[in-house]
Amino acid sequence: MDINAVCEKAGQAKILSGIHGITRVFHSGNTMPYVFRNKDAASCESFLSEPYLLVRNIDEIGYLKEKGYKGDIYADHTVYTFNRASRELLTRLGVKGDTAPLELTLKELEARGMTGSELMIYGRIPMMISAGCLYKNSHNDKCDKDKANGHELILTDRMFAGFPVICDCRYCYNIILNSVPLSLHAETGKIRGICAESLRLYFTVEEPKEVLEIASYFISLYNDDPSGKEIPAPPYEAYTRGHARKGVG
Repeated sequence: MDINAVCEKAGQAKILSGIHGITRVFHSGNTMPYVFRNKDAASCESFLSEPYLLVRNIDEIGYLKEKGYKGDIYADHTVYTFNRASRELLTRLGVKGDTAPLELTLKELEARGMTGSELMIYGRIPMMISAGCLYKNSHNDKCDKDKANGHELILTDRMFAGFPVICDCRYCYNIILNSVPLSLHAETGKIRGICAESLRLYFTVEEPKEVLEIASYFISLYNDDPSGKEIPAPPYEAYTRGHARKGVG
């Protein structure tokens, strides 16, 4: 089964380059921003030379079409694909593949259909994309993009859980991530049953060594013969299954 990776850091993408078992690696050079503003259009022209791109909103698809982009377009989970009509629309717009909604259970995804869809099996889910800059707010209201870009902060809630924050100064927003990663290592049988087109690992705050360990774990887990084998523990302790078993509401 194909496994792809999306990396928020250059070092993460670099260590996965050429790793057997990883089909595609999306990084800052071929992943468009979560927020697409008119003022960013000129800086996004660098994406047009890439053979494939990951888009994160419908506006970016329109932009690529206007520019005559000829490569393969893949839609992230932030692009609406909850039903057949929305998926058919993306197909008409030339999108080659989508990402399954994170809000649906595996049972609901099976009913929806997973042909042409990628399923996220690991990664810290973005809880919020914020135009309010946490780096600026925590540094005497001063914006310093050279220091802030890629900078990581931690938001702590009343239960003392830490939520990592990545500053993306290229497009002036913050990515606020869940305190623990989504991990579907215990759902291998069900995931094989829903026949996803491919699987995804989403790396955000992990160090290169962790990236390699986690990637190797999932490559082995989803590509080895599972018959009669006990699922080994992942190389991390805290995680969430997201909505794999229990739906929203």
